[in-house]
Amino acid sequence: MNGMHMKRRVLLGSTIILILIAVTASVLFIWIPLQVRSEFENFWFGVMKNLNSPETKANVTSWFDRDYSFTEIYDWVHENLEFVPENETLEKRYTDPSKIREYGKGRCQEFSILYVAACLSHGYQSRIVVSVEIGNPWFLNGKHAWAEVMLEGWVHVDPSDKVWNEPYRYETWDWGKDIGSNVQIYAFEEGKCEDVTSNYKKKE
Repeated sequence: MNGMHMKRRVLLGSTIILILIAVTASVLFIWIPLQVRSEFENFWFGVMKNLNSPETKANVTSWFDRDYSFTEIYDWVHENLEFVPENETLEKRYTDPSKIREYGKGRCQEFSILYVAACLSHGYQSRIVVSVEIGNPWFLNGKHAWAEVMLEGWVHVDPSDKVWNEPYRYETWDWGKDIGSNVQIYAFEEGKCEDVTSNYKKKE
């Protein structure tokens, strides 16, 4: 009897351990993707909070001697930033517009941040737009960043390429075929995140 009782206790203990492992794995499977998504959103919320701060706006405003239009601003951004291609090394990445301008180099992220910062300092409503690959929920892979400005509705602006109001251009890019499936597009204002994927995919 003692041997049988011991076997039952071992079996029960093993079963409990297996259940705990399964529950833990399930929790991690749900929790980690949520954490990844939260970190992604919080990163851009933090960027937009800084760009909307009175201190940042006042500092960026001091860089201009007159009011610039939306298109003049992306010309100004290109005068102050050198675009570094993906096949070349970009040693430093900044999200603060002052540091971006001081460093003088960047990619789509830096161009978009500096552009939106300049727009906000002029009193123009503007936001950063980010395309992200979601095929692996444990790792969100950012594909490209650009901006939108508010006219009579939100208008697409790609500061790094100096392109205005061509929202469907990305469908021809290597990741563009996955827009709406494995690639989602989000627009960030301070404290706001909007899924704008449908605005960048032609209606079939």
